[in-house]
Amino acid sequence: MKKWVILGVITLLLLVVGHYFKAELNLHESFNIIVAFFAIQAIVLFRIDQWSPSEWKTQIALVKIVIRLLSSLVFILILVYTQDNLTNLVIQFIVLYLIFMIFEIVEALTNLRRN
Repeated sequence: MKKWVILGVITLLLLVVGHYFKAELNLHESFNIIVAFFAIQAIVLFRIDQWSPSEWKTQIALVKIVIRLLSSLVFILILVYTQDNLTNLVIQFIVLYLIFMIFEIVEALTNLRRN
């Protein structure tokens, strides 16, 4: 339950920053779409983690990383062909990718520690 709340807080914070500080931070017009994509992607990956058997946790972690990478590459490819100002788009995409990937890694590490 904790990871869902943290995901919601991160997504809401990024959407608020994207809405109120778009001009000051020189954010791309697709910033909110990218944030929504990563939030939906995280929800799907959390659900995959919940559905998987407990003995497959290590393999599922690797599968989730591959799914995140491939779906992100497809998404950025679509954005590159449909948007302008590609430098800002790619830089902001990479920053958001790292934010959500760090969140997923921290969440995975807390589940892998022994109590």
